[in-house]
Amino acid sequence: MACKKLGVDGIDLDWEYPAIKGFPGHLYKKEDRTHFTSLVQQLRKKLGNRYEISFAAGAFTEYLTESIDWPKVMEQVDRVNLMTYDLVNGYSPITGHHTALYATPDLSESTDNAVSYLLKLGVPANKIVIGAAFYARVWQHAGPYRNGLYQPAKPKATVGISAIDAFYTTRQGYLDLWDDIAKAPYRYHREKKIFVTYDNAKSVRLKCEYVREKQLAGIMFWQIRLDKRMGSLLDVINRSLW
Repeated sequence: MACKKLGVDGIDLDWEYPAIKGFPGHLYKKEDRTHFTSLVQQLRKKLGNRYEISFAAGAFTEYLTESIDWPKVMEQVDRVNLMTYDLVNGYSPITGHHTALYATPDLSESTDNAVSYLLKLGVPANKIVIGAAFYARVWQHAGPYRNGLYQPAKPKATVGISAIDAFYTTRQGYLDLWDDIAKAPYRYHREKKIFVTYDNAKSVRLKCEYVREKQLAGIMFWQIRLDKRMGSLLDVINRSLW
């Protein structure tokens, strides 16, 4: 068995996405919902209780309601790692917070929305992990209304958090902004009409407080190579949870 040979704790699944459209070109069909349930059931039968099983899950409404048979799947796995980022993805023609903690009147998708949905279904809090984004989504041609937030725009780039302090600074004309409803930072350049959504130390710290308040299993992130060397978000997580 690969788990025993490699000396690992278990298996983490990343299927994006069962039963609904995911990465462009990936095939999907309605029966994938049942197939995913069968997959985790067979894995548990093979692995027994010695090894862990977890899976990465979309945190947006379509995934939550269509992709997974939550009661059947969660009784087989140790954790679900909610990808509470890309809630406004890199293909969206409208800007927005891609990793917001809370919903706003203009954007219902959020970390809290996903967690609340699972808790209402009876998923144990200690099996739920939320996510932090160590990267930013960038749009161009975003109009100045609301400093580019929730505006039509063209996706431009995905950059690591380290790039925020190098290329999207107030010295370079960017406004450093905070949405106190979403608990999310963003930046905007009025002349260049560039909009940036990301996680920073404050938003990550608030996510960690949320984990403690809701007694969740923890927080994960994507991905370590995109973090900053100095003042890293990983350090913020470490200090906030312990």
